[in-house]
Amino acid sequence: MIDNKKSYKRIVIKNIFIFCFYFIYEIIPLYILKLFNINSSSLSSLNKNIYLISTSIIYLVFIIFMYKDELKFDFNKLKGKFIDNIVKYIPYYIVGVLLMAISNIIISKFTNVNLSENEINVRNYIKLFPIYMTFSTVIYAPIVEEITFRKTFRNIINNKYLFIILSGLIFGIVHLSSSSFNDCLMIIPYILMGITLSYIYYKSDNILTTISLHSMHNLILLIFQFIL
Repeated sequence: MIDNKKSYKRIVIKNIFIFCFYFIYEIIPLYILKLFNINSSSLSSLNKNIYLISTSIIYLVFIIFMYKDELKFDFNKLKGKFIDNIVKYIPYYIVGVLLMAISNIIISKFTNVNLSENEINVRNYIKLFPIYMTFSTVIYAPIVEEITFRKTFRNIINNKYLFIILSGLIFGIVHLSSSSFNDCLMIIPYILMGITLSYIYYKSDNILTTISLHSMHNLILLIFQFIL
């Protein structure tokens, strides 16, 4: 019993640390640049792409290393049935997309705002840093966000409903870019998708499922953005 308590305590500490470090990490590279008297905003487009991709890869490697055993376990569970597993949960994903779209339409009708500040920033970044944003939206964000907002919560919270709601809620809140009332409303679609992905993770019990769906979702939006 004592060993179980100690083990659970270590799990909680590790996952809380990973969750908190996600918000702290982006400050560290900026601080390093400052030590060398380099202003990130003054970097050329090429250097900015290199800087952003490099810092993202470092964190990506770090978080994969921290969860390497769990990721390996989930990977082995999906051997030979990866496609079948994704197909199984696509209907849940479609429901999430529909909920996002419906909520977005309703909010737009009341506020005359079609896009959140976060979405505007993402679209601007795609224009400025297409290489970095392709890597970030399709690879980096799905892996890092699913581990940070799904796996860490699931490893700590045993209650199904508390996990799904809290994970989805926090996922939506971190996409808030301003404190305006309209922008606060515009995170509701993100919350609904966050809840959907949390539910899928709970049902599938495999983080690679939500990583794959998250990546697919972002890739589709990215393709549309490039076409438009």
